[in-house]
Amino acid sequence: MIISKFKKGQPVIVTTKNGKIEGTISSIDTNICTWETEYSVDYLKDGKIWTMIGVQSRAIELTEVVRN
Repeated sequence: MIISKFKKGQPVIVTTKNGKIEGTISSIDTNICTWETEYSVDYLKDGKIWTMIGVQSRAIELTEVVRN
């Protein structure tokens, strides 16, 4: 059973070495070496959808969704 801080489909911001990237959680996995929960995040770059894999929760923050 995977215990995660984030849910699939949630909009998030990932902090990387080169800045921050906005994306969406696309999957949740467990690293079998460390047993830590890791996430895949889909994001838009140059008009194409890219996927970051193995993103740890400490690099992720939720975006605030504005509803009218």
